[in-house]
This record gives sequence, structure tokens and C-alpha cells, in this order.
Amino acid sequence: MATFAESDVAFSNKLVGRVGGRAEYSGVLQRWNAAPRLALAYQVNEKTQLSGAWGYFYQTPASDLLIRAENRERLRFERAQHFQLTYLRSHDDRTLRVEAYAKTYAQLVRFRENAPQNPLTPFDPTSYRSTGRGYANGVDILWRDRKTLKNADYWVSYGFLDTRRQQRLDPVLAVPTFAARHNLSVVGKYWLAKLHTQVGATYTYNSPRTFHNPNEAGGYNQGRLPSFQDFSLNASYLTTLWKNLTIVHVSCTNVLGRENVFGYRYAAAPDANGLYSGTALRPSAPRMVFVALLISINKKRPADIDTAPE
Repeated sequence: MATFAESDVAFSNKLVGRVGGRAEYSGVLQRWNAAPRLALAYQVNEKTQLSGAWGYFYQTPASDLLIRAENRERLRFERAQHFQLTYLRSHDDRTLRVEAYAKTYAQLVRFRENAPQNPLTPFDPTSYRSTGRGYANGVDILWRDRKTLKNADYWVSYGFLDTRRQQRLDPVLAVPTFAARHNLSVVGKYWLAKLHTQVGATYTYNSPRTFHNPNEAGGYNQGRLPSFQDFSLNASYLTTLWKNLTIVHVSCTNVLGRENVFGYRYAAAPDANGLYSGTALRPSAPRMVFVALLISINKKRPADIDTAPE
């Protein structure tokens, strides 16, 4: 059961605020939560806007953690507090967006707060507690340009992330295995009007992620994977089928065949030499080819195959 309300407040023609909140009750946890939220936006001029937001957000622990009745009584809502500041400038088909954020996490589920660090029994439900915590600070930057190059649309996005969490199996506050400190994406699209075809390319880079190597000294999650890199190509051909707009789309990921590593899986016990044998987690195939036929059924609006699709 949940309720939500918000109201906009205009302080002037350029300054607008929003105040709101959400309250909900979980029958599984038999608990209430209340999440206040605030936002402000200031219109600097016709091209530029500054905005900020603050608020609490809650979610129930994953359903597989709540199977046992004692966990439903013991665990609490996982909580996040967000601070966000955004700069947006948009003019003449060019957009610059810079967003800085700071998030803190509380009441995250931990599997083994006081239990022995035994990898053979990592999921003892009697040890689950809502005592985890963490933070995430970062900056996201987006530049998009649909003006400079005729028939072209490109954007570059970069994200910096500084985060640590202590949840699930983490014995200490550590960088999560899913978090990359630097993230870069370059996307480009070009419209071939005479061929009714749009071609595109995407390059993605993620800096090395952490992982826990039991064979290395130096602490928890101190290992580093190779960086993740992917170069992909795609093409979309516009035509009509029974007078309906139809798009034939073809894409291929990792065209260059780079062998990305997503992590390592180690044995639960050391071998005769005292080492844990490990296996790299790689994709099942170096590339993936995707082919799709998209039909937009709209009898009231004629099909337009002379305009580049979004």
C-alpha cells in the first residue's frame, strides 16, 4: 500500500520548486517508510537551466531473501538518500548536460555480519541483517550535436564514479564488482537519404572493475579486471510494408572481437599448493548479430521514409 503527493511552487518566472513525498507499507516486512523529496529549477536564460534535487528512496530486499519468516521480521527497507545538481544548456540542436550527484545508502542486506567468513556456507539465512551501508559520488557529462555535420547525429557521454558499499557478502566497505570508475561512450549516426538508410557506430569503454582474488594479499576486492571495450555497428533501412512504415534493423556488437573478461570464478577450497583455482568469465560468443523487422501500423499517418529515425 502506498500514497504519493507533490506540488509545484512558482517563486518567479525563472525559479520553480517542487515538494513531494511518498509513504508506503510493506505487508511482507510489516513496516512503513516515508520518503520526502524536494527539487528546484532556475531558468538562467532561454538556453540554460540549473536544477537541484534531494530525496529519500526505499526498496524492499530482494524477494529471495524474504522466503524465511525470521528474515521478514528482521530485515528492513534498503534506503538511499540522493543529492543532485544539474546544468543543462540546449540550443540550435546542440546539448550540454552536466550532472553531479552524491548518494548514501543505509540498511543494505548483509549475509554474514557475525558469521565466520566461510565460502562453503555463504548464504546462511540466520545471519542476514540490514546493517549494510555505502555511498556513491560522481559526475555525468553528455554532449550531443545534431548541427555541425549535415545528416549526422553524434553524442559523447562520460561518467566518473567513486563508490563503496558493504552489502551481501562484503566483509568490509569496498568498491563493488559492478562499478567502473570511468565510463565513456561515443555514439554516431549518419542518414543516407538516397538509400533511406541510417548507419551508426558505438564505442564503449569502462575502466577496470574490481574483483576479489583469494590468491592475492592486500585485502578484499583488490584485484583488477582488464578494461571493457566494445565497438559496435548498426544499420536501419526504412521502407513500407502494406503501406505501413517498416524498419529493417541489423546490428553487430564487438566487431573487433575483443576478449572482454567479466570476472573470475574461484574454487571454494584451495588445492594442494594452497591456491584457489580460478576460471575467467567470458562471453559465450565474441560477437552478437541482431536482426529485427519493425512495423509501425498507423493508418491515419502516411509512412515517412525520407526522415531519419530516432
